[in-house]
Amino acid sequence: MKTESFWAEEENFWLEGPDFYRANMVPDAVMEFPEPTGTLKGPQILAALENAPRWEKVVFFDRSREMLGNKVRLTYRAEGWQNGEAIYVAKCDSTYVKMGGEWLLTHHRQEPIGS
Repeated sequence: MKTESFWAEEENFWLEGPDFYRANMVPDAVMEFPEPTGTLKGPQILAALENAPRWEKVVFFDRSREMLGNKVRLTYRAEGWQNGEAIYVAKCDSTYVKMGGEWLLTHHRQEPIGS
């Protein structure tokens, strides 16, 4: 992935399924979701995706990207869409690490905004 593709890559993590995750995250990645899901690590992330509905659309606002050596941190507000409506709004951050010439997701966190 080229550095200018981080936002497209991030969008794919919202829209795509387990195969995309397998190819684009480190094996021991950590994802922090609101309860009841909570914190998932590595294989737990893939297992949770197997039967989970994916978002049909996601829109990012207030985007920021910080680069430091072999790491990149994205921070943003996301609106997740299903059935033509924005039904989920969250503050998010994701960290990517460069390994073997590839940028891979190592950490993702979501904090819901509103009800």
